[in-house]
Amino acid sequence: MTDPDGDPVSVSISVTSIRQDEPVNGLGDGDTSPDGFFGIDTSTARMRAERSGLLNGRVYTLGFIAQDGRGGSCEGTVAVGVLHDRGAQETPIDDGASYDSTLP
Repeated sequence: MTDPDGDPVSVSISVTSIRQDEPVNGLGDGDTSPDGFFGIDTSTARMRAERSGLLNGRVYTLGFIAQDGRGGSCEGTVAVGVLHDRGAQETPIDDGASYDSTLP
């Protein structure tokens, strides 16, 4: 990858947060926490493929910062979904709640 001047650029990404739209330890989810159990301040996040069977699928929101090694950076988020099941509902629904996935 190069910048507009043709200089080589490498991007490093660091996970800054892992949040989810279902309670960390609620009914019907296996009662295992934390759900986002690895990844803060690293380039790789690990989350449980766990969701409540009583709700509509889990949506994790990962915060990150990307740096180009030359002083440039940006922040953003990406959503990752865990389906309710393999049946009728194909897309998890983000209910808007925001729980810290790294807490027990």
